[in-house]
Amino acid sequence: MVNSLLPFAILRRLPAFLLVALLPALLLSSCKKDATEATPAATIQLSSDATLGSFLTDGQGNTLYYFTLDVTGSNNCGTAACASQWPPFYTSTVSVGAGLDAADFTTGKTAGGLNQTYYKGWPLYYYATTANGQSVHEKPGQTLGQGIGDVWYVVRPDYSVMLAMNSVLNKTTNAAAFKPYLIDPQGRTLYTYGMDATHPATQPTNCTGGCVEAWPVFYQATIKVPAGLKASDFGTITRPDGPNGSPRLQTTYKGQPLYYFAFDNAVRGKAEGEGGDWAVAMP
Repeated sequence: MVNSLLPFAILRRLPAFLLVALLPALLLSSCKKDATEATPAATIQLSSDATLGSFLTDGQGNTLYYFTLDVTGSNNCGTAACASQWPPFYTSTVSVGAGLDAADFTTGKTAGGLNQTYYKGWPLYYYATTANGQSVHEKPGQTLGQGIGDVWYVVRPDYSVMLAMNSVLNKTTNAAAFKPYLIDPQGRTLYTYGMDATHPATQPTNCTGGCVEAWPVFYQATIKVPAGLKASDFGTITRPDGPNGSPRLQTTYKGQPLYYFAFDNAVRGKAEGEGGDWAVAMP
């Protein structure tokens, strides 16, 4: 206690003009200290790669991945083998680095009931290999899990189209099939229409009017995709049915316009529109 009072005793003995001169420096030093103490180390941050762009890592630079089977927003890595190779990432304190928003992170559960950190509704995982019977995480900066099984990908904050894997029921044949398909960043299913011409320059007919009310168009100005897709496969067409008859754009994939299905109700992972001339957009 005595030691903590010494600086104040010394300050009282200084002439008034010296106190005035020293005060700004003392205040600045105090502010800098407070700012330093108020900034916790990031527990989730962005790393960058020339090929992969910016992707999520933990605070030590370990890469985080998403699993396409988790499209509905729950952990589907439930077997012991899967959980060993893809351990869940969890932090009790979300402190993000530049380019990330802490509000995008939530806490969910693994298939086994453990806590797991989610990003924009996607459970986050590490990648690990087995050595001498032990699960060993890849080293910071490595991305060895990228593209494994065409279902595991690094997590980028700027994806405009993503891949999902789920069971899809064909409403015409009543047959279900487990398949990959395209989704938007919110996990909403994208479709193609069999009556659309391939590689059209414009889209004047086919799905318009009442059709386009049931099948709203999908458009993204910039295409950023996981490794299982090619940005060069995406393009745009100009439609004449924008507001008040103005033109509007629609994104295409391999020449086919992409749509939502209104009766999926914007629910992530829901794919109720398969059947007849309509199909989930597959890679």
